[in-house]
Amino acid sequence: PAEIKGGACMMQLRVSEKPIHHPGDAADILVALNEEAVRNNFENLREGGTLIYDSAIEAPIPQRQGTSYLAVPFHALSLETVGNLSSKNIVVLGVLARMLGLPPDQIQGLLEGKFKKRGAAILENNQKALEAGLRYAAEHFQSASEHRLSPTPQTGKLLMTGNEAAALGALAAGVDCFFGYPITPSSEIMEYLARNLPRIGGRFLQTEDEISAIAGVCGAAWTGKRAMTATSGPGLSLMSEIVGLLSMAEVPAVIVDSQRGGPSTGLPTKTEQSDLLLAVYGSHGEAPRIVLAPTTVRESFDLMIVAFELAEKYQMPVIVLMDQTISSRLETVDADLLSGISVMRTSGQNSDVPPERYQRFQLTDTGISPRVFPGTPGFEHISTGLEHDETGAPEYDERTHTILSAKRHKKLASLAEDPTVAHLSSHFGEEGAALGIACWGSTAGAVEEAVALASQRGIPVKVLVPKLLHPFVHSEWKPFLGSIEKLLVPEMNFTGQLATLVRSTYGVPTIRLNKLKGVPFHSQEILEMIEREAAQMEKEKPSSSVETLADTEVKMTR
Repeated sequence: PAEIKGGACMMQLRVSEKPIHHPGDAADILVALNEEAVRNNFENLREGGTLIYDSAIEAPIPQRQGTSYLAVPFHALSLETVGNLSSKNIVVLGVLARMLGLPPDQIQGLLEGKFKKRGAAILENNQKALEAGLRYAAEHFQSASEHRLSPTPQTGKLLMTGNEAAALGALAAGVDCFFGYPITPSSEIMEYLARNLPRIGGRFLQTEDEISAIAGVCGAAWTGKRAMTATSGPGLSLMSEIVGLLSMAEVPAVIVDSQRGGPSTGLPTKTEQSDLLLAVYGSHGEAPRIVLAPTTVRESFDLMIVAFELAEKYQMPVIVLMDQTISSRLETVDADLLSGISVMRTSGQNSDVPPERYQRFQLTDTGISPRVFPGTPGFEHISTGLEHDETGAPEYDERTHTILSAKRHKKLASLAEDPTVAHLSSHFGEEGAALGIACWGSTAGAVEEAVALASQRGIPVKVLVPKLLHPFVHSEWKPFLGSIEKLLVPEMNFTGQLATLVRSTYGVPTIRLNKLKGVPFHSQEILEMIEREAAQMEKEKPSSSVETLADTEVKMTR
């Protein structure tokens, strides 16, 4: 919760030998250190799961057939071992390590790495607390947990949050400047770059508000620097006017929006996917921009590189839509993510015409004009938020406004047909399925698991996960929509914003599953939707030919 004084706190951990991109539905093991933890989380313990609770809890413990109950004196063990309660969670770690079969020497090594710099006394206390937990579990729990973890090599993996991955991706992309104002849940990006960007010669500035931050980005990017900011929904709302300036002046910039519950201050520490339409349309007038959305921590790294490249190539703002789930969750990624990176940069001297004929906003087939950085001798030009002609000089007549508006939007049309961005979509499921799902952001992890479960039950489903949300890549969407009969769109918002964009772009009907609880989808919720719609399709199956969404699109067009 968003509280100044500490209150309820919960950490959820999911471990697998296979890649996982979803926190899971129900807990196999629930560790509760107080009565509130039992009361709030017991219903999230799966049938047949294990409840480990502090024996100091005086309230009655809920009883359920099939559940295993283990009472451990965490409170007393911490007091007896170190004289205070600050290491109670390390006692818990010791108990879990013994139950799960984790090598004690590895856990000791982790403690040393965590606490050695804080002094010998603190390290020793935590080592004692770990030993107390290991010893208690060995003496009292003879049968090992069914959830034994196999030892794996400690090399080749990095543990990072989505925010850290995005910040590292920006560094890998060659970001020169960061301007920002702290806001949950994106502040970690700012903190990471504050520590690391100046070390490689970059500039970092914490501004007085989000408007100043995006103005700084605009100024730095106009001079040819790779510049960015990171914010959340309230900050993006404040930035919307200068997003329009970036679009009008055709200045490349990168904005990360880590979405949280809204509107207004909303739910600062809860997740949501309700900024999509703001990201696509948020500004007065019609201001073209590109919108990307990662689905995993690793993609948060990769898409930052893509964001800077697209911003420079198409000379417009790029908004990277993360959400609190991805921003805050820790996930292992391959340690070689920095190897083999190829970063493309625009030199700024890409005009083939002599200075006297240079037009900053020259009309071209793609809408992309030659860009020479300010200060280049002989290439002086005007940049303004006013409507302007090809030279940049302000011009208010209707012909110029029509032509230059079309020129700016032509860049989006060029991007939508660009074959080099086809990789910004992923597909999974069964190719010949008549039931399709389109999803975005962190919801993709729950969909992936739900589709696998549906396949086990004999229900084929195919899935499209776009990472480029604006503009849509037609070469990905049209074949997908043309091959299915029914489209499901699960989203963490109230209105179904991706479904709205799909309907308005391609004219196809959608079935929406919207969740607005501040927590991610469970795979079971999506599986129930799949089963319900598959059963309905079976009832409606005609005896003759099958009509696809492509047929529906043609009818609606007529």
